[in-house]
Amino acid sequence: MYKILLIEDDLDIRNIIVKYFDKRHIQVIEASDGHMGLSLMNKDIQLVLLDIMMPGIDGYEVCQQIRYHYQSPIIFISALSDEDNQLKAFELGADDFITKPFLPSVLYAKCLAICKRQDSNSSNYKTFSHIQIDYNNHEVLLDGQVLELTHKEYLLLEYFTKHPHQLLEREQILDAIWGYDYYGQARAVDTYVKKLRKKLGKYGNYIETVFKVGYVFKEGENHET
Repeated sequence: MYKILLIEDDLDIRNIIVKYFDKRHIQVIEASDGHMGLSLMNKDIQLVLLDIMMPGIDGYEVCQQIRYHYQSPIIFISALSDEDNQLKAFELGADDFITKPFLPSVLYAKCLAICKRQDSNSSNYKTFSHIQIDYNNHEVLLDGQVLELTHKEYLLLEYFTKHPHQLLEREQILDAIWGYDYYGQARAVDTYVKKLRKKLGKYGNYIETVFKVGYVFKEGENHET
């Protein structure tokens, strides 16, 4: 069963959605305002349904904060149907915008299609704390922002993230990234690791040096290198 987060202050609308979805293939986690929604958000949420006008913080701010940490699809559901509000939602990272009133069946169909699409892509997309990698499109996001990497830098990061918490020797990395026919020296690995760490900024310490041996990628841990 898929799991989605519904952030909506209108109890009647929440009840309509929950009643329709729970009888099918989607579990709905309810939040009555933005603060509650953010507290319930986690990496297991496969989709977010988000209202705009809510007490406390509005849906736009909630969307920004979710996008800062997660890549789960977001569908806005709102009575604010004018073009400016829809464009703002998409600029903040929304995947769709549905105006109120809506048919529960149509909303469910959209949610199910997106969840299934996420399922099919899950093996080619990984999140490591503040780093998100789309292996299909060779795209890396750092805190939600696209990280510009050279081809070799991307291949190096991809190799690390596909072998987390494993000791990778310099020669092993050299063979994987440059190929067995590369006659350069192993210090080329150190040069590219240095460049990659610099681009990762404060998260560069996810790549831990093992003296005279190689490297270990340890997400989210604070290591001196």
